[in-house]
Amino acid sequence: MSATTEGMRFSHVYLLQPELLPDSKRMRHRLGIAITSLGGPDFLQQLGQHIEREHGIPVHNARYKDYWPNIVQKFELRDVLDLITVVFNFISDTNRERLQHKRNNFIFSCRRIFEEEQVRYKIDDRGGVRFSVDVEFEAHRTSTILTISSKRYTAVRTLYEEAYLHLDKSPPDAKSALRSSFNATECLFRLMFSNAHQLSASEVQKHLEPLVNRLYDGQKPAINLAQKLVASLKDWIDGAHFYRHEPGSEEPVQPPLELAIYMLSEASGHIRWLAKLDEMNS
Repeated sequence: MSATTEGMRFSHVYLLQPELLPDSKRMRHRLGIAITSLGGPDFLQQLGQHIEREHGIPVHNARYKDYWPNIVQKFELRDVLDLITVVFNFISDTNRERLQHKRNNFIFSCRRIFEEEQVRYKIDDRGGVRFSVDVEFEAHRTSTILTISSKRYTAVRTLYEEAYLHLDKSPPDAKSALRSSFNATECLFRLMFSNAHQLSASEVQKHLEPLVNRLYDGQKPAINLAQKLVASLKDWIDGAHFYRHEPGSEEPVQPPLELAIYMLSEASGHIRWLAKLDEMNS
């Protein structure tokens, strides 16, 4: 995480498709309860007024604890994530040690909520909310889901989203994430080529290479580049097979998390390109 963005509000760092950002009603409800533990009616009333000034949205009945879970439910998601930073900075105490203790307790509670509700956010030590991996990784997910949003790719999208759910577990299930990303890619490949038995280097060479040559016919630089991408896909497939459990073989151990994240990022690129080729071929 960059030091220059630490403690900044979520919406000041990221602005992606809001409907694709991880959300949870239970997370919102629990955040509302966590806020009410910070002080009494006067504190909550002042906090509500402060939020109205910071967010530009009305907060009614803020002095009553029972209203806070519902208040947070009505916020836009960007405001929910900004809220953690705003509340963190609003907490005050004349004693420096008590102030730090109060803020640390609030951050601890919010981190626990994010972890247990399996939403892909983390919180820095100054109350700034970030994606649990990084913005580029999340951008890959958002872009890929948009690419495979049509009904034709429903099964592909389900498998692809499963990969991220496995990474959301505590601890992350990197092996299942890798496998789901492979299954999503294979599902799309077999959707494109109904005669393909599986996603393998030989099947890619048999089915995908001729399609690429045909679609980019007459564009020598494009064909040369596309064939390099096909070769990259073959290497990705071979790499993924190290973590696929074959009958009669020993179950592989968990891959290092950074390798699983890289493989999932690569899967996103492969899926987007294959979906575009599928569209071009239709």
